Amino acid sequence: MLALTLVLAGGYFAQAADPRAQVGDVKLVQNSVQAVFQKNSRPLLTAAPVLFEDMLKTGTDARLKAQLVDGTELTLGEKAEMFIDEFVYEPDGTEAVLSLKVVRGAFMFVSGKIEKMSGSRVNIETPAGILGVRGTTVWVGDIDGGYGILVLDGSVAVTTPNGAVVVNTGQGTMVYDNERPSLPSEWAEAKIDRAMATISFND
Repeated sequence: MLALTLVLAGGYFAQAADPRAQVGDVKLVQNSVQAVFQKNSRPLLTAAPVLFEDMLKTGTDARLKAQLVDGTELTLGEKAEMFIDEFVYEPDGTEAVLSLKVVRGAFMFVSGKIEKMSGSRVNIETPAGILGVRGTTVWVGDIDGGYGILVLDGSVAVTTPNGAVVVNTGQGTMVYDNERPSLPSEWAEAKIDRAMATISFND
């Protein structure tokens, strides 16, 4: 895995081959949230650093909102696990990569500067398949007996072992037991509300 990143510390600077570089920070936490690395864990509180190769884990009725140094926002619902697998961000360079692995749980992804860079690659590996995102705000999680992907802005290519679809703004798709994703369609308002509730913080 390539671990070339930029760390915010009074400005951006390049830091190469550092698997524990800071790639972001925590913006908001609800209940128990941890970061795990090589069987070691630490609690995540507001303003805590997010490090490369952290497994972000939320507990019961927990939420986490984190922001990466390029502005990408990650919001996790309860009992979620997300791994930062690859992060390459050079504001003045030509290489830009973000790769996430989601083990379980609902999450919201809001794209940052990486997606706007020429030749960038942003992929999210989920239990249902691979998401290739572009200029995107997307919700992903279990819903209605399957795995749902709802695109609020932008475009997402959803690829499973049995087929692929492209989902655009205002559309959603469902994947059941690794079958081909359903044809993209508008979701009912009630279904959208249930999806958003999974990543919403308590008042």
